[in-house]
Amino acid sequence: MIIDAHAHLGHDYVFDEDSNEQELLEYYRQFGIAGAIVQPFINRPYLEDTREIHDRIHAFCKKAGRYFWGMASINPHFRPADYEKEAERCVRKLGYVALKITPIAHAAHPANEDCRFVYEVAGKLKVPVMIHTGMGIPFADPASLLEVVGDFKDVKFVIAHAGSDMFFQQALYLARHFDNVYLEPSWINIMNIRKALETVGPTKLMFSSDQAINAPVELVKYRTLIQDPQQLERVLSGTAIEVFNLQV
Repeated sequence: MIIDAHAHLGHDYVFDEDSNEQELLEYYRQFGIAGAIVQPFINRPYLEDTREIHDRIHAFCKKAGRYFWGMASINPHFRPADYEKEAERCVRKLGYVALKITPIAHAAHPANEDCRFVYEVAGKLKVPVMIHTGMGIPFADPASLLEVVGDFKDVKFVIAHAGSDMFFQQALYLARHFDNVYLEPSWINIMNIRKALETVGPTKLMFSSDQAINAPVELVKYRTLIQDPQQLERVLSGTAIEVFNLQV
């Protein structure tokens, strides 16, 4: 089974990108991907817009099938009561499986007070937090999470893009030294993915595309590097199933 741990739906108002339901399903059908964890692109910073895209993702996941789930992306700078209410709605009512912070777009340092509140909410809801890293330094430098992952040991952290190639070493350090840190290395070069496999192993890595068009590129990296079928299955779906507590 293949599960895309990082997919987007909607319009991104920061980078002017789009992803629609038909595009996702077509790429997944073409490359044998069973499902995905789908999150919003960065929408306008209003609570009603956030709710709208979360509802759209929920409707898509229900229609797409049993292997699709949502990941909530809520601006950490919303009033705490509004943030928590929407996070609870997504997880408890819509069945979402994680929260997301994008420092470059949310203008949020991942160790600041507002983001720490996100981790508190995630702990209450018992869901992981995915954090964009790489593009958008200094906020998106994985080293910004060094204290955070130790302070919130009961929360699982997924390092999206594994720091990108420039900050991969920082992401790898976190995954190596903290049990609650996992790598989602989309867009990382194959040499660094090999290093991650050798250093922290497949139980710390999860397949993702970030953009559906990128799915075949990411798949060939793992199929080139991993010869053991069980280890390959672990990366392509097993780690995500465990980290996000997916019911499959």
